[in-house]
Amino acid sequence: MTPSAQVRLLLFRSLREGARNPVLAYALPIIIPFAVLVLVAKTLYRVTDLPGFPTDNYAEWMTPAIIMLTAMTGVGYAATSLVIDIQSGFLDRLRLLDVRPTALLLSRVLFDVVRVLPAGTVLLVLGLALGTSVNEGLLGVVLLYGLLVLWAAAYGGLYFVVALTTRNAQAPLALAPLFLPLQFLSTQFVPKSLLPGWVQAISAWNPFTYMIDAGRAMTTGPLTAAPVVKAVAVALGLLIVTQALSRRAYRRAMGG
Repeated sequence: MTPSAQVRLLLFRSLREGARNPVLAYALPIIIPFAVLVLVAKTLYRVTDLPGFPTDNYAEWMTPAIIMLTAMTGVGYAATSLVIDIQSGFLDRLRLLDVRPTALLLSRVLFDVVRVLPAGTVLLVLGLALGTSVNEGLLGVVLLYGLLVLWAAAYGGLYFVVALTTRNAQAPLALAPLFLPLQFLSTQFVPKSLLPGWVQAISAWNPFTYMIDAGRAMTTGPLTAAPVVKAVAVALGLLIVTQALSRRAYRRAMGG
């Protein structure tokens, strides 16, 4: 069986697993960002009255950030399922069929990616309903989805590293609240110029900041190369590192 066929079959298996637990698998990436966008956009709308705020519609400011946030909420499901497969002996049976570790890990990463696409669509539609303008048109939306896919794969890789290193199905849950400090120490809520100095310093090293800035460039604009290139570089770098660590941890977990 070719590697691509292995990835496809294992991905379909993950999708069937998710269908048996749809709340955790598919609804969770939507629930938290949906609630944040609605509540924050409606309760903090007067923030736009601050001098120097770049828009008079707070939902428009928040929507690109919230779409990127879908990649960070609800993650860990695939990593937890992978550890359960190791503990149950399922992966030992796959090794007898000569299934490649790359195919196994890639199928789980793709499952995490597939899970966030409906969430991103729901949040984009909600943002439009709240008055968000997509000034960059179809090209901006396509680029936004591409960045969302890349960020979901990169951020989710952290969970695979932890899950495979500890071989504990509950360990990825400890990373679940990580999105909270990442969003508060970024430009999600207000522009960088309105942040305290120490938060500005941290946000400059916060990878989520780069995703947000690029997301805004892709929707409300202006669409320039600098924020897009920076976001892709950060996400791609994180993806390469986490996948390399995941493969090494997988080999150790499987005894070589």
